[in-house]
Amino acid sequence: MKQNFLDYICETFGFSPREMQDFETALEKPLKKTIRVNTNKISIEDFKQLAKTNGWTLVETPLWNNMFYIDREDTSIALGNTLEHIAGYFYVQELAASSSPFYMSGDQVDTWEYTILDMSASPGGKTTQLAEYYPNSLIIANEIDKSRMRQLHENTDRLGTKNVYITNFDGRFFGNYPEVFDKILLDAPCSGEGTAYKSDDALKYWNLKNIKRIAKLQFQLLENALISLKVWGELIYSTCTLNRLENEEILNKLTDNYGDYFSIALLDKKNNFPLIRAWPHKNNTGGFFVAKIVKTSPVPEKKKKVFKNNPQGFEKLSNTTESTINTFLSENFELSLSGKYYSYRNEIYYAEKNIDFFWENFFLFKTGVKIGKLQSGIFEPYFSVGTSFGLFTKNSISVDDASISVLLKWKEMLLDASDFPDGYYQIHRNTILAGIIKIKDGIAKSLLGTGKMRK
Repeated sequence: MKQNFLDYICETFGFSPREMQDFETALEKPLKKTIRVNTNKISIEDFKQLAKTNGWTLVETPLWNNMFYIDREDTSIALGNTLEHIAGYFYVQELAASSSPFYMSGDQVDTWEYTILDMSASPGGKTTQLAEYYPNSLIIANEIDKSRMRQLHENTDRLGTKNVYITNFDGRFFGNYPEVFDKILLDAPCSGEGTAYKSDDALKYWNLKNIKRIAKLQFQLLENALISLKVWGELIYSTCTLNRLENEEILNKLTDNYGDYFSIALLDKKNNFPLIRAWPHKNNTGGFFVAKIVKTSPVPEKKKKVFKNNPQGFEKLSNTTESTINTFLSENFELSLSGKYYSYRNEIYYAEKNIDFFWENFFLFKTGVKIGKLQSGIFEPYFSVGTSFGLFTKNSISVDDASISVLLKWKEMLLDASDFPDGYYQIHRNTILAGIIKIKDGIAKSLLGTGKMRK
């Protein structure tokens, strides 16, 4: 850990030698594992009962109802390979990192139909969290780094976020669309001082020159977010870092340039303070900073950049093709869906919100949840069909833990062919959805992707 970083913290925040020692120790200390229950798939009470059955110990955290410390007696199966994780019933998420959507929503589920932007979304923890707080909203999840988009795609599929649409723009692009979004979350790229519990890289190479470079980008992102926010809309600015240059100073600069057009909301109402900063040695979390901005009047428009209209990557399906998919789902599972289908390279995506404006103006990299593929006019479902739409009334099979383990290892399971004709079936363990299997000649095989199968 670089001494100039410690000197900066001590001088800037006035820590005593004892507190500095506690701070340095906390930075290098592993954190207790926390998970977020995905209430779009399971209630908190049902998950608590499930955890009890599994021998998992859940302990409530200081932040919102869905976040728990977790401890497991049996760790022979990695947490990420448990059926409950694969099926999207929970998300492994650091406690402080979950606070951005917490402070945006006030820890209340809001069923109003908003248009929301997650400006820097990967790997998808906050995006899927927004989908829980705002289940009826249209959520644009933007990620500039294509190498990080795979995780974002996988997590939004796994957690069944049918109201999320993924884009791949520099976040400054959104300033070209004034007053489009009701709410914006900017969890800004930062120097990552608060993530030292995972890796010491951020502090090993810490220097003020690099931080000032990052701060310049952060201000530009925040500036364009403010422009794209509707009047009386709410904007959360957060970072996983601790220094003032990337936090308070960014807000001060925004105030200097646009102070007539927004106000900063109180987040810590008990202490009448607008900002939240989580300290590793005080809160037993990673380092984190959060502020909420409310736009009070239109921001004068900047000169717009001209963007070439690229052809949309996704295709809207014809009525005939939509009918093919609906017929398959109805005949196989008695499942009826009311949203829209899209295709990309023969893969089929299902989404629930009207996206005409974004369809015309933005290049979309993902719409809703990937549910299958279309080959020669025949629809073949993916694993996610069996975890994203509840328990089916037809062709849904209850299996035991041993069978689940076999299927999730991509091994074949033998069944009585007279009881199970060839076709696709949803499987579940009690009420825990375990995806789709394909049965042929009495042999069942899971449609779980190879990247997720158990070792």
